[in-house]
Amino acid sequence: MSSAHTRVLTKLLAKGFYREHTGLLLSLFILIFTNFFYTNVLNQTHLTPEQIIETALKLVISTVSEPLGVGLFASVLLVYSVKTWQYVGARLKAPDAAFLFYSLNALSRPRQLRAWAMVQLVMALPLVVLGGYAVLVGVAYGYWLVPLLIPMYLLALIGYSAWRYVDLTNNPAAEPARAVGLTWLRTWPKPLFSLFLFEVVFRKRVPYAVTKAASLISMALVLGVFPDSRSDLRLLGLVGLCGALIHAVLVFQASEFELTYLRFARNFPHSKARQYGRQLALYSLLLLPEALGLFFVAAPPKALTGFLLMLGVTLLFRAVLYHLGHHLKRYLRVVFGLFIGLLLLDLFGLTLLLATGSFLAAWVLLYRHRYAE
Repeated sequence: MSSAHTRVLTKLLAKGFYREHTGLLLSLFILIFTNFFYTNVLNQTHLTPEQIIETALKLVISTVSEPLGVGLFASVLLVYSVKTWQYVGARLKAPDAAFLFYSLNALSRPRQLRAWAMVQLVMALPLVVLGGYAVLVGVAYGYWLVPLLIPMYLLALIGYSAWRYVDLTNNPAAEPARAVGLTWLRTWPKPLFSLFLFEVVFRKRVPYAVTKAASLISMALVLGVFPDSRSDLRLLGLVGLCGALIHAVLVFQASEFELTYLRFARNFPHSKARQYGRQLALYSLLLLPEALGLFFVAAPPKALTGFLLMLGVTLLFRAVLYHLGHHLKRYLRVVFGLFIGLLLLDLFGLTLLLATGSFLAAWVLLYRHRYAE
């Protein structure tokens, strides 16, 4: 009976979790997983084969040897787990999941815990793969403490998740709605461009936190792999492109928000230039932490170029949606293709030209767009 419940829970929750978060998982895979497993060395002529391998594995080695790397790795695992808790909690409130409160509660508590632990393990497979790889590499390079703690940390997360889900299904009484504690924001002025920012604060804090964590981690990793090249404009351009790519899903959600809640704004007598200015203001504020990070690690003129490239490409990713429509898979394919093309141009030293061209391309796409009712 327990195995039957496990299969039902896996089909209902685990598959749904992967289906709903395809964009987020794809972005993490492209930006973190690929570099985590192996980072190609650009110049190999002065390195021995052993040094090439060690440099290529520098990211994963830092997660088991450096305090900062260990902390960031543990934070990624925790944020991912929080995302699963949020999804399962919301999914259990759906009408088609009501039967779980009757069937699961017929099982003993230990059997419920085992069933939920298996479901959480399936949802956390990317974490298990990352953790297992970090353990293998850490042991191979003589680090023992953190590789021994990683499995314990993963087991603790899975065990707590199972206990949390059991508590949810055994206490189905709805709690009274509580107002969000950020009541002081109600008195703030709310211009049209800033409405999505308030949506982020009140409803999309977890996606925003995941996006920012991935963005800052990618920035730290790129600059950490090439510590002596921070004056190279191409490196700052790479940081800018990675930041824009990581924000692609958040840009998609901002576009959905506009389409769902701000349709009335189409009737306003606002020019295309004003609409472009609203987007410029919105994404400048969304990318403010990355801008501060760039100015902290690089000289102001070059940091400004890297931020302008990040902002311009983000605006370009937003403008692409005008002509693609709201189809996430198609949008992610186009965004990744643009990222690869822009990355190649950046490596040829065209960073400043890309920063200017991305703003211009975003404006052209917006100017040529006509709303279709």
